Amino acid sequence: MNKTVLRYFFDFIHSQEEWLNNMAKKGYRLKKCGKIAYSFEQCNPNEYEYAVEFVGTQSYPKVKLYREYLESMGYRTFTKNINFNVSFGKVKWRPYAKGMGQVATSPGSYNKELLILEKKKDGKPFELHTDVSDKLSAFKEVRRTYFWAMLVMIGLMVMTFVPSVNSMSENMIWAARSLLAVIFALFIIPAIKYSMLVKRLREESKTYE
Repeated sequence: MNKTVLRYFFDFIHSQEEWLNNMAKKGYRLKKCGKIAYSFEQCNPNEYEYAVEFVGTQSYPKVKLYREYLESMGYRTFTKNINFNVSFGKVKWRPYAKGMGQVATSPGSYNKELLILEKKKDGKPFELHTDVSDKLSAFKEVRRTYFWAMLVMIGLMVMTFVPSVNSMSENMIWAARSLLAVIFALFIIPAIKYSMLVKRLREESKTYE
């Protein structure tokens, strides 16, 4: 029996990964995913497990090669969006990325900031990064993405106080401010979480030096 679930994750790494693994424990294997929709097919409980990796700071050719490498290792891969971007038609500017990774086009890396990886459960830890320095680098990129998202929310909030920019009614203005405040709060929770992870990994890296 197939099953479709609508979900959006403000913590797009750990919360999404945990949820997908909980679905697998119940006997649902990921079939495909869209912007907020996940389609599952039935399987044996605990047959598969999942990991989520952020690749939004990398260029499309680099991610394509990395995905091909993972699939050659036996992993099944899916791409997923995070929607922390500024869009211009079929082009997105990703301010949190580096170099050519800042520009995402369709076809290309447009709405493909995440890789969801699946493997058959074999009793071995499903870790994409085992080296402390690799983990630290990965979580720094995730943290930077949340900081940019919060900066955008602050910018939008400031714009609601500029009369020449804002032509909404007073009630609409306060509704927009309330919505932006809620979204900011939802972003700041994972931002703090990943900041704490970065701090812990920095301390671990010093221990290994």
